[in-house]
Amino acid sequence: MSLPSLRVGDKTARFCIIQGGMSVRISLHKLAAAVAREGGVGTIGGMGIPPAELRREIQAARALTDGVVGVNLMYAGYLFDRLLDVCIEERVDYVAIGAGFARGPFKRLAEAGIPGFCIISSVKAARIASRTEGVVGIVVESGQAGGHLGPEDPEISTWDLFPPVRTALREYGFKGPIIAAGGILTRQDVLRALAMGADGVQIGTRFAVTEECAASDAMKAAWVAATGSQVEYWSPTGMASRAIVPHIEDMLPLVGEPGVHCTDCLKYCLHRDEKKSHCIYNALTNAQRGNVERGLVFCGGRVGEIHEVLPVAEVFRQLVTPAVGEELLAIGAHGGAEEVAAL
Repeated sequence: MSLPSLRVGDKTARFCIIQGGMSVRISLHKLAAAVAREGGVGTIGGMGIPPAELRREIQAARALTDGVVGVNLMYAGYLFDRLLDVCIEERVDYVAIGAGFARGPFKRLAEAGIPGFCIISSVKAARIASRTEGVVGIVVESGQAGGHLGPEDPEISTWDLFPPVRTALREYGFKGPIIAAGGILTRQDVLRALAMGADGVQIGTRFAVTEECAASDAMKAAWVAATGSQVEYWSPTGMASRAIVPHIEDMLPLVGEPGVHCTDCLKYCLHRDEKKSHCIYNALTNAQRGNVERGLVFCGGRVGEIHEVLPVAEVFRQLVTPAVGEELLAIGAHGGAEEVAAL
């Protein structure tokens, strides 16, 4: 079974695989361009970098590929509006927006002719997103995703969350692509998502553990060595988040320590505004630069199944190359008349 293509505005990716936009300098131009060259949708993580740097990253990606490359932004970010300006000025292929919602940014994208993808995690959000001008694609992200988690139940799987949200979106009249995200790691996962009605998948952690990812070697080693993941509740966003096991909270950087300064990265920050101490930007930056012991290593729920750092080309080969009898294997593993019919 060959994977379908994915239409993103005026461009079409050969494969329906979107690389998750992991911010604070994890997914930058080399990773996004490599994914786009292999036929997927590459995504630059726009949170945690200044507008001028984002502009350079977009331009650098464009110099490496004419494939589909977009940007992921967090609405909760302090620099969101300025970063969105850069995306529009640079005419990126799409913008995905999560960590909060407002209609204004999607209207701006529509006026600029740039596809807007909304990241949601509930049936309630489906109703709002499906009726918002400028939302042309929707990513349904489960509790098995890495980083900050949107679902009310942070442990909910894609297989449990995606079907009711997709049903709601179609009932509300949304006609664009609906993407499954969270805990998707292998080709069989991709086929299972497609059988459930997804138009594509978003994959983060597997692309993070690649040669082209901008994370430090120490951070990649931490992903490979991780025994699993755990949900944490100390994030200054007020949202649950998923990180590697083991992870020692007492080692995270405290605002006020030598070299640890608040960067005002969030519009609203529990640690800054309510005088709490942990700084998520410093913690994520530490890990990205190699100081994993005093850093925060976000990951997806199945990080424990990743055992080596691979080039993006090899990750794609494993995702898109059919195996003999794979349809029967998928049906036997997951069951269900609907999946049999879809395959």
